[in-house]
Amino acid sequence: MENQEVLRSNPLSYEASKAVLKSLKLETREAINRRIPELRTVNSRLPYVLENVVIGERSFETNGRSWIMRPAWVQSSENPLRQVGDPGKWELVLQFIKGKEVCYRVNKSDEKILEKLFDEYIKDGTVVRGTLCIYGIPEFMKRRKNEKDLKIKVTILELNTFVTTGHDQFFRFIDLDVLENVRIIAYENALTLLDKPEIQNCKNLTIYSRFLIQPTNLSIDQLLRFRNQHLKIENIGFTLHDLQLIVQGWITTGREIGSRFRWEPPLSSEDVLPILEHLKTHLGAVEAGSHLDYYFSNKTIHGKGITLKKGEDCELVMYCDRNNTQWEKDYPWFFEMEVVSSTREAVTVPTSGV
Repeated sequence: MENQEVLRSNPLSYEASKAVLKSLKLETREAINRRIPELRTVNSRLPYVLENVVIGERSFETNGRSWIMRPAWVQSSENPLRQVGDPGKWELVLQFIKGKEVCYRVNKSDEKILEKLFDEYIKDGTVVRGTLCIYGIPEFMKRRKNEKDLKIKVTILELNTFVTTGHDQFFRFIDLDVLENVRIIAYENALTLLDKPEIQNCKNLTIYSRFLIQPTNLSIDQLLRFRNQHLKIENIGFTLHDLQLIVQGWITTGREIGSRFRWEPPLSSEDVLPILEHLKTHLGAVEAGSHLDYYFSNKTIHGKGITLKKGEDCELVMYCDRNNTQWEKDYPWFFEMEVVSSTREAVTVPTSGV
């Protein structure tokens, strides 16, 4: 009993309270806001740790909950039998991962609702575990010019350029020192975004094209400007000549050991082996020697790997293989090349994938 009285008479310090609150999961901290007014102020100032955030032009999603805005229908003043949308009133639909749904009618515009959600959950230092998906840039984010002190810590960012433009403006909200992986679902309006330094220099970049045809919009010159350590291109139908130009560009430009390019086209098995034969014929590539056995020791390749010399101490290794990712049905095969050391002692066995 005495110990309990001592604990009650010695509350946590401000710094200790912050440390405890930051360690709690989102749902617990939300409950504290509702039930413990004394902690509400300090709790509201601390950034959250969120799981898989999705931001759209009229939606916000995290931790298995989705907030969706839809117009509130009211009776028309001109025709009582007709319903019209009220621009000053919106319905906020809260959906839970288990199927439960709650609807609120709010006397605010959809943009004001989304801005309030953003300000509630996104603060300087907010951590997003998993993926931060941007399916649309809300207008209020485009207007905010002085958000230098708001940085989201996230390692995986996905940008869908179908709905809207302006994704390049979102990078000022991202802690680029933490960001490692960017995936772009690219439509025609993505070309400006692909020229941004934040895209060209991020560690791992995946570009998924929605064209399903020859990449007339994404030039080879633009592709060669990417300096990512790992670059993956999905669903773009390069010609063999296009691929030849890409390989030549990697030979003539400075690429560090470990730089990797992966192409996942919609090809059949009959289309795979001619890729390597074309590069052998037109670029003088040769079959990989025994000194590269270490590189292929953890791979099951289709046919044999080939290589091109790149400087005195490294070379560009190329091969084709069957895809074992979630996209296997759409893209059963892939072509990959990587800059590797010519000597076994200088490297570690690389891992596959981006």
